[in-house]
Amino acid sequence: MDKILQDLVDQAHEAAGLRRNGVHEAHDLVSTELLAELEADGDAMRFVDAKGKIRWRATPDLRQYLKDLKLDARDDLKDL
Repeated sequence: MDKILQDLVDQAHEAAGLRRNGVHEAHDLVSTELLAELEADGDAMRFVDAKGKIRWRATPDLRQYLKDLKLDARDDLKDL
């Protein structure tokens, strides 16, 4: 899983834990659910690496969206 998707999964796992009153979902379950949603939305894609293992990565559209958000945030900070 690339860094972008790993960060999203980690955030989702943390948020799931905060909502559950001490009952925590397994990290693998959160990962699986989130990756399925991201793939269905066109934000993640599976691929086979050089060793024949299935891996995940963010789509170019998601990468561009996150890059745009980062640039907008920087511009907003400059305006303060």
